[in-house]
Amino acid sequence: MFRNICLIGLPHAGKSTIGAQLYKHLKMGFIDTDDLIRQKYNCELPELIEQVGNKGFLDIETEVIQSLNHQNVVLATGGSVIYREQSINHIKNVLNAEVYHLFLSKKEFMNRLFNVTERGVIINKGQDLNNLYNERMKLYNKFSDKTVSVCKDIHLDIFKKEHKMSSNDYFYERDTCIKSKYYPDYYLISRPIPPL
Repeated sequence: MFRNICLIGLPHAGKSTIGAQLYKHLKMGFIDTDDLIRQKYNCELPELIEQVGNKGFLDIETEVIQSLNHQNVVLATGGSVIYREQSINHIKNVLNAEVYHLFLSKKEFMNRLFNVTERGVIINKGQDLNNLYNERMKLYNKFSDKTVSVCKDIHLDIFKKEHKMSSNDYFYERDTCIKSKYYPDYYLISRPIPPL
């Protein structure tokens, strides 16, 4: 039976990069919602956010996601997808996707994100990166089915439906991560992510 996989997570977690590797590995299709938005509006995300504002961009992102009706795809979303429950509801209930949170530690997030404006990150006026991280972590945890730490090397087989977790996998059920407080910065080691 076909299934969909949805990748959510912070900017620079590698949703597009890992998604582009994963769809080939699992012989699935691939959709990047940020690419769909770029194609539809013929401009880069920072420029679009500047033109329409945060709310306008979230409206656009929701419209694009709700237009999807595919099977057997890896879906890479923008980091802000968690701000609209109707987007997540569509992903889970219409696309029947299993939602994976690509987890970054706070330290790794700060190391990878150089310029919020150039990246096209939805952030409120006066909000700092620490607050953005904390706010989004709660939402990623709330909406994800599984959490995969991308601060270390990962093996793409962990996304296979029949994959059984072993102690060597950097793959954790969301609740296990939260209960065992698996998010301390000192535990996680950096891995380079190719530029998008």
